[in-house]
Amino acid sequence: MMKKHPGMEHDEPYMAHVDPGKKGTIVWTFNRAGSFEFACLIPGHFEAGMIGRITVQ
Repeated sequence: MMKKHPGMEHDEPYMAHVDPGKKGTIVWTFNRAGSFEFACLIPGHFEAGMIGRITVQ
């Protein structure tokens, strides 16, 4: 989707923009257990491996 619409703005509370070399925080309250994926939405970053998985027990 990002490749199709590279100018999209991401300003939702569950998104964070972090400059290179800086840190950011997202607080997320999970309402169920499971394995969840997250990824960078900047074009090319997902493909470069900026993805992760969190397991909630």
